[in-house]
Amino acid sequence: MRAIRLMTVAAFATGCFSFGAFAQSSADLVASQKSTKEILTYGMGYNAQRYSALKQINRNTVKDLVPAWAYAMSDVLGLEAQPLVHDGVIYITNHNRTAAVDGVTGKEIWRHSIDYPAETTRVVCCGIVNRGSALYEGKLFRGTLDNYMLALDAKTGKELWKTKVADIASGYSITGAPLVANGVIITGVAGAEYGVRGFVAGFDPATGKELWRTYTIPAKGEKVS
Repeated sequence: MRAIRLMTVAAFATGCFSFGAFAQSSADLVASQKSTKEILTYGMGYNAQRYSALKQINRNTVKDLVPAWAYAMSDVLGLEAQPLVHDGVIYITNHNRTAAVDGVTGKEIWRHSIDYPAETTRVVCCGIVNRGSALYEGKLFRGTLDNYMLALDAKTGKELWKTKVADIASGYSITGAPLVANGVIITGVAGAEYGVRGFVAGFDPATGKELWRTYTIPAKGEKVS
């Protein structure tokens, strides 16, 4: 069976990793878009430009890149998530797994698996995929196809909390990467193809408690300001 693989190159492995404190503060996330050492948020920073100012790889050196290692997620459905990088560790996700990999050697540090009901994939539109995760204060956060937000210990992969966000039977699913802003874990939902009422929700990173929910479409009878 063909496996989707994540590859890194020697130039990236030696040029992008730092070995600082493990926890990530709000200040770290704000500063990350100017850093060339780590990738702490989806889009490589709050500006979401997906741009690195590193100069080691250019038109003259790109021909010298060679694979240093390969890591398989054992998935033939697709790997669309942006990896995050912190303290020498690469964090990757797909639709049913999350993994932490040593950035220099490619050795797996931990792997967490998700079991969701078989009927879930009949609802999800546009690919059975996950598009990324978020790091904050030593935790990794991600959504699942069956509409849960998960918090994992970034060092061990241990599941710390799991919060239901929506009902898969109503056409909802979560494929996008969450965002951390002002100490809140924020996620949206997919499912417009099935007529769901879209929303954005915020969660407490310590407990998983939902703090607020804002619908992007007014309910019947609601006034739009």
